Amino acid sequence: MEQDAATKIRTFICIALPDAVTDYLAALQDKLKRFGGVRWVAPENIHLTLKFLGDVAPDKIDAITSSLRTACADIVPFTLSLTGTGAFPNFHRPRVFWVGVEEEGGMLLRLYHRVEEELGRQFAEQERPFSPHLTLGRSKFDHGLQEVSAALQQEKCPPLNFVARELIAMQSELLPQGALYTPLAIVPFKM
Repeated sequence: MEQDAATKIRTFICIALPDAVTDYLAALQDKLKRFGGVRWVAPENIHLTLKFLGDVAPDKIDAITSSLRTACADIVPFTLSLTGTGAFPNFHRPRVFWVGVEEEGGMLLRLYHRVEEELGRQFAEQERPFSPHLTLGRSKFDHGLQEVSAALQQEKCPPLNFVARELIAMQSELLPQGALYTPLAIVPFKM
């Protein structure tokens, strides 16, 4: 018997950000908010998503956690860096504004593939190629946002680095005042 959607948990897999990165992103959003037309993500909710799972039955959370433990078994903590700004699909027709993230040693990409491999048995694989980014805001319209696009293109990200030490299976509740995120499981990397 199919579970009712109301009893399911909207879930994604992510890496959380340290305060220094969140503070920079909040300051950047404050500079851009004067232009309007964008629904900004609450700074405390910005994270690096590895996989969106969608609506998950509560009895599947243990299996997801087990799969994440397997995916992280040989992943050691690694350093991520902010790389610049962008928009999806592009700055001429933006729907999503973001700050890019990179990791030079290949550990982030390895982790991404391990998560896909482990959770791909239970959930559909990502349709788009992995593009590590931190979403700043979204717009329902892809026009009238030239000022935001121009200001974001001029932004030079500071040399902010941070260490990823764990993966989080996160619950996302969509509320009228914005999303509420609650960790369902935290899986540390190998020390």
